[in-house]
Amino acid sequence: MESIIASGPSDDNPKGHVFLVKWKDFSQEENTWEAYDNVADNDPRLFKEYKKKNPKVEQDGRFKGNNKKGKDIGKRNRK
Repeated sequence: MESIIASGPSDDNPKGHVFLVKWKDFSQEENTWEAYDNVADNDPRLFKEYKKKNPKVEQDGRFKGNNKKGKDIGKRNRK
């Protein structure tokens, strides 16, 4: 992961939270929405930095790691 660009509610799970990820060595067109667990597990440092810059995310009731779909993020599992 290169950066977390945005976050919001999951379309699949109203209690889930997703994050728009910019992937290192990939173009902007290949940004993807990833589940809380994928982002937090893939790069905890970057995730912590995003939370610090966006404190309102912490207050969101969906921000509890409830969206556990898709642990494997495939070829883009890069730091």
